[in-house]
Amino acid sequence: MNTRPLTEIKRAPLAVVLGQILSDNPNESKDSGLKLISDAKKFGVSIRDYLTLSVDVAASESDTKRFRSQDGLMSGYEATLAEMNLPFKNAFRQGITLQAAADTFAMRPGSRALFPEVIDDMMQWNTRQDMFETTQGLVSQTRTVTGNEVITQAIFDDQGQLNTAPIAELANVPIQTIKSSDRAIKFFKHGSAIRTSYEFDRRASLDALTPYANRVNRNLEISKVGSLTSLLVSGDGVHVAATAYAGSTFKNWDVAGTKSLKDNYVALADFLMQRARQGTPIDMILCSYEMWLELFLMFMPVTGNKSVAEHLQDRGAPNMGLALDFIQGVSVRIASSAPAGKLICYSVADTAEELIESGSLLNESETAIKNQSITYVKTMNMGYRLVYGDTRHIFDTTS
Repeated sequence: MNTRPLTEIKRAPLAVVLGQILSDNPNESKDSGLKLISDAKKFGVSIRDYLTLSVDVAASESDTKRFRSQDGLMSGYEATLAEMNLPFKNAFRQGITLQAAADTFAMRPGSRALFPEVIDDMMQWNTRQDMFETTQGLVSQTRTVTGNEVITQAIFDDQGQLNTAPIAELANVPIQTIKSSDRAIKFFKHGSAIRTSYEFDRRASLDALTPYANRVNRNLEISKVGSLTSLLVSGDGVHVAATAYAGSTFKNWDVAGTKSLKDNYVALADFLMQRARQGTPIDMILCSYEMWLELFLMFMPVTGNKSVAEHLQDRGAPNMGLALDFIQGVSVRIASSAPAGKLICYSVADTAEELIESGSLLNESETAIKNQSITYVKTMNMGYRLVYGDTRHIFDTTS
């Protein structure tokens, strides 16, 4: 799908952008809602972003007091919510109830173009379950694309030295060439939906959906983490699978009797040190719940004893600061899809990107407008792209 540049979005008064969405005629409302979605699709942005960019709030009304907030003039999206009577939280002192939003969605089908956005806003004001599994913080960046991205590969011309050596006088500057492959990045749809009946919409307050929407969002993130984990471990057909290292090859490794990873901090530190020395330091460990517990138990406190060096430091001996980022700066995150007995180790900034296919959520909003039921859809067409192929390492505690 080819999208137009955002600079081509023409700002217009709110009434022009919304058309007849608030019409009492269901067909007129439906047609205007579909047009709004179509306009947003052309630019590959969400309804929220399209309204923010396209609505000229200052030109929407001669008296703009109705579209003012504590921070000044509302954004185009916020002004739309006010105009369409779509509150996302109760404010009884001001006479605002979430039932007003439910009434709007039920009576004016075109307004359902904003249904997912209003539900997401509402969830910000209600108790949410923490996301223990999420791709946030696991990727270098998230980009919106048109869906035709190809896998790229970085080719170094310095015999694998990663540009770490000094450049001799008059010598060529080491170059890495970013080469496109003939393979496209695979996109998968993640998420699920909640369909509410007409009778539910008329009788229930909108915030009744909050716990259900929380489950939808949590499952969406778990699914995304699963795709990312698979890519990190197995590669993408251009970049090979992550290099695996047996725990038994590192210093002081001992799994005799009941010992396990929790008893082998020295071996893990040796592994981290060697990766940093090779020019690919690790700042993220992704692992299963069971392996997280092993790492947690590794740092269980014990009583009393100090090393000889610590006793000498207490008596005035030199106190050396040995903390380095490849030890101190490593984060641990959970992925239920991570392989058993293994730690997926990599550097976040240069390993993987998260790609969102533009307009994928808007397709679901069209269906909600056309049907009698109102559907909260939280799906995304997602793909993941490896940046470099040498930053992923597997610490294998089973060998």
